[in-house]
Amino acid sequence: MSVDVMPPVRSQEEFAPRAVIPSQPAKSWAVGTLMATVPGSAHLAEQVLSAAATRASLSVTEVAKAMVAGSRGTPLPADVLRALDDSVQAARRPNTAPRRSGSYLMPTREDAGRALARFFDARVRLCAAPDDEEARRAVDDAVYTLCVLMAQPTPFAAVNEALQYTNA
Repeated sequence: MSVDVMPPVRSQEEFAPRAVIPSQPAKSWAVGTLMATVPGSAHLAEQVLSAAATRASLSVTEVAKAMVAGSRGTPLPADVLRALDDSVQAARRPNTAPRRSGSYLMPTREDAGRALARFFDARVRLCAAPDDEEARRAVDDAVYTLCVLMAQPTPFAAVNEALQYTNA
């Protein structure tokens, strides 16, 4: 005796994306995204994330989860969006401190161009795979190199200085 057994019918809810996002991968993804957005190091991105969480009166994990949900089509709450925008803009603001007086060596334009290319390549890799630790380290290394080469204290200022210096 044979009985044809039909597989159980699945509801639409079973196919919907899960709302529960583990906190550590969400934070890692958010830091990677902010590294590419600011642009800057992982440390700077964590500071931006922390500042946004403080401005929104939420935990870092809650802001990170909201960012991940936002990347999947769920609109960010207005307070989180405003806090992230303010924090990113604050991190992008160039340092207004006066430049060092005296003489110091400037890199060749070719060296500055190579450092910029390395930074932009690493940034593209990080955007493609935000959880990739190697890509994150590559961005950190490239940013550090630009900061040292251009004698600038912040990644944003170093990238701007290098772009102006190389006329890119």
